[in-house]
Amino acid sequence: MAMPVESRLYLFARLPDDVGAHLDISNDVEPALPGLNLVSAARRHITIARLSEIDAPEDHAIALTRWIMATMPPLAFHVVFDEVVVSARSTLLKASRPLVGALECQAHVLDMLRHYGSAPGSGAAPVPHVTLGYGARDARGARPIDGISWLVDELVLVRSWHGRTWHEELGRWHLPAKPRAVA
Repeated sequence: MAMPVESRLYLFARLPDDVGAHLDISNDVEPALPGLNLVSAARRHITIARLSEIDAPEDHAIALTRWIMATMPPLAFHVVFDEVVVSARSTLLKASRPLVGALECQAHVLDMLRHYGSAPGSGAAPVPHVTLGYGARDARGARPIDGISWLVDELVLVRSWHGRTWHEELGRWHLPAKPRAVA
């Protein structure tokens, strides 16, 4: 008997192609990858919000997210990942310091959801990271690397089909730049 396929909604920041290409050949990252069940370059992302964790039906969550992103989007932000963290479960790119811009983006989206009456659950705002792969490794722990950085200027709404390793894109939005301070 086939198991039902579960879907979840997420707001993602995908990695630019050049960052993905860099990760594939990085002397800092490559030693952590052999033997892992790698996440394909096209599926690597930073999860900004787990929209399935809000108190609303999926259709409402999709419509509300589209409204927020079309009318009051968060601002573009920089990220710098400077650690590879290897555990028995996964290998992640993480930041040694809080990713202020990513956290502000998360807070903005979740505040807007609350403003429109959809309460985010406790799991709606994960710590920003990039999953590189899954599976047990001998070496465990955090290891510093040269910073991998980029400007996040686009967010994507996806329905993730768990067990099928497929992300169905439901919307994509360019993020406005932060206004420059006038002297």
